[in-house]
Amino acid sequence: MLKWLLSPFALIYGAVATVRNKLFDIGVLKSKSYDAPVVVVGNVTVGGTGKTPHIEYLSRLLADKCRLAVVSRGYGRSTNGFLEVNSDSEPKNVGDEPLQIKRKFSNIVVAVDEVRTRAIDKLLDDNVANVFLLDDAFQHRYVKAGMNIVLVDYNRPLFCDMMMPSGRLREPRRNINRADVVVVTKCPKPLSAECQSDFVTRLRLHGNQPVFFTTFSYGNLVPIGDNEPVSNIDGVSVLAVTGISQPERMYQYLRERGAKVSAHEFADHHSFTHADVRKISDAYSAMGKGIVVLTEKDAVRLTADLLSGLADIPLYCLPIQVEFLSDADKFDNLVRDFCNVR
Repeated sequence: MLKWLLSPFALIYGAVATVRNKLFDIGVLKSKSYDAPVVVVGNVTVGGTGKTPHIEYLSRLLADKCRLAVVSRGYGRSTNGFLEVNSDSEPKNVGDEPLQIKRKFSNIVVAVDEVRTRAIDKLLDDNVANVFLLDDAFQHRYVKAGMNIVLVDYNRPLFCDMMMPSGRLREPRRNINRADVVVVTKCPKPLSAECQSDFVTRLRLHGNQPVFFTTFSYGNLVPIGDNEPVSNIDGVSVLAVTGISQPERMYQYLRERGAKVSAHEFADHHSFTHADVRKISDAYSAMGKGIVVLTEKDAVRLTADLLSGLADIPLYCLPIQVEFLSDADKFDNLVRDFCNVR
């Protein structure tokens, strides 16, 4: 009922987004082009479509073949302007996702700036990068990207959605036609060719956009601090601490491995406090014996000072990677060819 009450505001939001895009299309609002390859990873919806794991997939693909930079606005950070991310940066200053990427890929440049053109200009002037990945920048049209990769959540398809605030669409769903590549994420595995074809048909693309389907695969639990490695969690009580938008897949995976899961949820991009640490500790004590498992993003947000309050608790994070259902080589070659690397 609420979404219908909000529908007049959704019409206004959609009209504003349409006018803004038209102003870029006719050149009233200016997009800046670059000689260097610029790849955008974005979406047309709010919420988690899996941008960070896909940025990490692309970083893994390109990092050893060029001077790569990942540029993000640094969602949720307390700072403004350009900052280069270091492995010891504070998540509150640079954002959790850029810090996570930097810690995984120490050999690439990661920078945050709400003005993406300023960041690219600086990194080019400093001669530290010649290929750019822009995180969550499909609507940031002040940069004219050479390749727009748009992610669509299989479980929350945009063709069943509405404009904000009635739904989750940032702009009308037809605007997915600006994408050069579409990736349907979080797919069940296996997913039949018929289901894939039906999904593509319902997207109503303009015909020459390649579409790929991906899922997430989880790795082995990674100890945090001095905790011992754990390979078998069958029958183990797990307190799953999450500050992400859709944690259900993580719970399902842990249960499939035999864990007895208790969920302790925070809001997406939650900034942990000492009070939160006490709540986690209390929840663990109430559970009795077992382990605490965090997402990678949440592990990044727990600073050394906060972790000291959990020193006696066996803490682990659960890494996640993108896995293509098919045609991974085709996707890789598209990206490599555009970036002119092999």
